[in-house]
Amino acid sequence: MKPVTSDFRPSRRAMLAGTGAALTLAALPIRLRAQSAAPLVDTVSGAVQGVAENGVARFLGIPYAQSIAGENRFLPPQPVAPWTDPYVADRHADTAPQGPEPVDGTPVTPAFAPPDYVEAGDDCLALNIWAPEDAEGLPVMVWLHGGGWQSGSGSCAIYDGTNLASRGDVVVVTINHRLGAHGLTDFSRILGGKWGESDNLSVKDMVAALEWVQGNIAGFGGNPDTVTIFGESGGGWKVNTLLGVPSARGLFHRAIVQSGPLTRFHTPEAADDIARKMLGALGISTEAPEALNDVTMEQVLEAERAVQADLGGMMSGAPGFPSGFWPVIDGDFITRHVYDPDTAPAGSDVPVMVGHTGTEFTLFMLQDEAAYNLDAAGLETRVMGMFGEDNGPWLLETYRRDFPDYEPSALWFRLFSDYMMGTLSNEVLDVRARSANAPVYAYRFNWMTPIMDGKLYSPHTIEIPFVFDNATTDAGVIMTGGGDEVAALAETVSEAWVQFAKTGVPSAPGLPDWPAYDTEARQAMHLDLESTVAPYIDPRAESLFRGLLWAQAGLDN
Repeated sequence: MKPVTSDFRPSRRAMLAGTGAALTLAALPIRLRAQSAAPLVDTVSGAVQGVAENGVARFLGIPYAQSIAGENRFLPPQPVAPWTDPYVADRHADTAPQGPEPVDGTPVTPAFAPPDYVEAGDDCLALNIWAPEDAEGLPVMVWLHGGGWQSGSGSCAIYDGTNLASRGDVVVVTINHRLGAHGLTDFSRILGGKWGESDNLSVKDMVAALEWVQGNIAGFGGNPDTVTIFGESGGGWKVNTLLGVPSARGLFHRAIVQSGPLTRFHTPEAADDIARKMLGALGISTEAPEALNDVTMEQVLEAERAVQADLGGMMSGAPGFPSGFWPVIDGDFITRHVYDPDTAPAGSDVPVMVGHTGTEFTLFMLQDEAAYNLDAAGLETRVMGMFGEDNGPWLLETYRRDFPDYEPSALWFRLFSDYMMGTLSNEVLDVRARSANAPVYAYRFNWMTPIMDGKLYSPHTIEIPFVFDNATTDAGVIMTGGGDEVAALAETVSEAWVQFAKTGVPSAPGLPDWPAYDTEARQAMHLDLESTVAPYIDPRAESLFRGLLWAQAGLDN
């Protein structure tokens, strides 16, 4: 069939206004209609026209739900209105309304910039697809972006799916969804009525996007029966969340959690308190909630900032514990904690991979200049001060034994990052190993970047360019410095992720056999230029860290 050359783009506003009518595959068959400079794919809402380049077809900004403006602002995602002429999917949609990225102002920040034309806005419920031009029945990898629950976008340069798809092995999808107060203010109990399903909107958006993938991805060459969700940082939180959502069961078949440990959700009481604070900040009473229909994006963001300041920040002692705008156990959409006391049944039969980088917190502690220039005495002072005279000596001995080549600052950040991030990741691994019905695999990403004179070591986010095989792209070089060794490691890491998406078991040429994690051997793949298998965290250290964190959060250990 000849290439489509139409420049017609349906009005996004009209399209996102919706009809409320449910569409099914019977209404419009899905098929690839042209492989060309303008590939055309039929979806249940209408034809979508993409762009083909270097063997990869990309489709950007495809809406999976209506705009969140007006009366939709605090409602579940609504179906889009179908269109008749091809929708030209050559530009990213709005990012979700949000504040600044948590990694703003760091050496890696430029790698996470979306294209200059992209702005935050209400037309944000959209997804992007990259597929090999000859794709047919390939595994699908759906990326959930980082930024906590407050910020981020699926349109960042470092998330570009071209290289991962160009391997010829997978179809790559990235999504946008509501964030912060827009996505996680739960008015369902204090207002009810029209807002009776306003709980967990951010997660409901993700489920709607995954439902879109199920109904449409075959036309782009993907296999809807082999879908992997993966994400880093807040994206890892989202992966863990979806593993605990009953209505998400069957929408994906593998899951990868990168530096995103989440084990628990808000209680209804905690969510109601935040909802009341939001109403107060917006100047809206429970007696006249209709005013919510008219609030603007800017007003919601201003109220979000006020509530967040009142709550004292995003984290409660450590990443992964409920605080602020967070998913809630609502009794219907989310019925229980995902990893407390055991693995939630919704995701129990999904193979999962869990890991984090070697020195996560080098990206978050840049204001602590002394931490990046420690000598042996300075390291000992910090460890003794944090963990006490009883624990400090053996912790230092353990970490010096396991990482003999690390300088004092690297050891400090390794130990601190294991405490603040690794303990919660290890909890996910332990709970799944004990109570899930599918294997769980563990990794640590230990490669150290040369940027910032090497003082970032293995920071939060550093594995992303390797996972996407973007380590030597313009965005990737910002994070990695580039080079042949970097390119080779990226090929290995991306292949391991692809093999997991294909089979549920991670592997790649040059890697040792990757064992499933269990609570006795506790083995993980430590990824580096020379990768090795070793415990995820020293068991004695992990036991100490867990006791301290659980006590700080007021939980029984």
